[in-house]
Amino acid sequence: MNDFFSWQALLALLLGGFYGSVFGAIPGLTATLAVALFIPVAFFLDPIIALPAIIAISSVAIFAGDVGSTVAKIPGTPASAAYLEELFGLSRKKGPFYGLGLCAMSSATGGIIGTLLLIFLATTMADIARNFSSFEYFWVAVLGLTAGVFASGGSTIKAVISLLLGIFFSTVGIDPTLGYPRFDFGSPDLLGGLNYIVAMIGLFGFSEVLEHLFRPLTMKGEEIELDKSSRSLFFIAPWIQIFKRKWMVLRSALLGVLVGFLPGAGADIGSWVSSSVEKMSGENNDNPEFDDHVVIAGTSSNNAAVASAWIPALALGLPGDTVTAIVLGVFLMKGITPGPLLFEQQPELIWSLYITFIIANLILLPFFGFLTAKLAAKLIKIPMPMLLSAIGGICIVGAYVINHSTFDIWIMVAMGVIAFGLKRGGFPLSQVVLGMVLGPILEQNFMVSAIKSRWDMMSFFERPLALGLMAGTLLIIGVGIWMKKRSLK
Repeated sequence: MNDFFSWQALLALLLGGFYGSVFGAIPGLTATLAVALFIPVAFFLDPIIALPAIIAISSVAIFAGDVGSTVAKIPGTPASAAYLEELFGLSRKKGPFYGLGLCAMSSATGGIIGTLLLIFLATTMADIARNFSSFEYFWVAVLGLTAGVFASGGSTIKAVISLLLGIFFSTVGIDPTLGYPRFDFGSPDLLGGLNYIVAMIGLFGFSEVLEHLFRPLTMKGEEIELDKSSRSLFFIAPWIQIFKRKWMVLRSALLGVLVGFLPGAGADIGSWVSSSVEKMSGENNDNPEFDDHVVIAGTSSNNAAVASAWIPALALGLPGDTVTAIVLGVFLMKGITPGPLLFEQQPELIWSLYITFIIANLILLPFFGFLTAKLAAKLIKIPMPMLLSAIGGICIVGAYVINHSTFDIWIMVAMGVIAFGLKRGGFPLSQVVLGMVLGPILEQNFMVSAIKSRWDMMSFFERPLALGLMAGTLLIIGVGIWMKKRSLK
């Protein structure tokens, strides 16, 4: 424990937070990529320094993904796309300090809740996750897709079409179950599938450039209220909103924890489920604070899921998301065996991780969040022609750095053109991303379940946990239909 409070460990924590804030703010440079590039450095560091640095990187980078949504309507992560429209609208009406402050304070709150549950319930929740089979994961994907449809706020039919389009995009490449190539059109570049980060940059970023080129719009930065102190807008005003909606924050954080601790799920799905539930709740879209509530729900779920994703990694040796999958590699490099015995044999390492999560959410996230908000406030005043040029360049660079492939740039451009047409037709774009994220989970777990049950479809309804998730899906459908009918009256 003393090693954790050494100057080297604290310096690694600060540098990790800064590194994560820079990476997360640039579309295409995700938390996963930031952690992956840190691994060569982590190899030479003591675990009690390397692992806290990774926590700081991932926690801050998940939040920093909201900077692109604030400045240029480009989500930095798939989780950010869940509340993109609401956050962008807030940043235009109340300023980037308020929008990013709401994200940072909600993320910190959700992260603390997730950390507390990680401390007290790690082994218990790991036992629950151990009982999840492919049947349960299939129903988790169905539940997430269903919530996304009814959370669109517009036409349900158009939301379903967008969702199906995203699921179709997710089927490009090698069949994950049977190994057959699909929709590759003879191109080896398509065998690996369509990267949803590249697609997301095109769907939200490049399409925005096309939108302004063909139908010039003005982002009226001068109308943003910045008379109040930037610190007040960033720190105090968001806390007032969070306190007013404390039970919703707790509910969203718990949803993030429940989704995050499932191996392979992670923050992205948790954010989508939480923001979708809030959009489907009794709130009216005409409520002036509706956007605030959706952003709070999505962001508080984000970091709660980041913390809970470590539960299966520490207790079972199963990655909760892509970041913890990399962390397991660090464990193996350092000769550390994750599992129940880890809590008994190396308690000092476990407690250093807990303390890091608390510091990252209480101190690092608000501190680096305020710095990124100051940067966003400068960027948001840039003249539109210059901003569009910068957005176009960032889209190209962001698409290229994912796989260092020029082919991905063309995919990004194609997605931008498709999104431009979808927006003209009134089709929601967020559901396309949701389909691409959950599509592989849905397909793979359906095929695995069907094959091992010899195509007995009744096996999907035999397990108690699967039935509970199915009941949750039916409840969402019922509430969604009721809400649609009520809005038409």
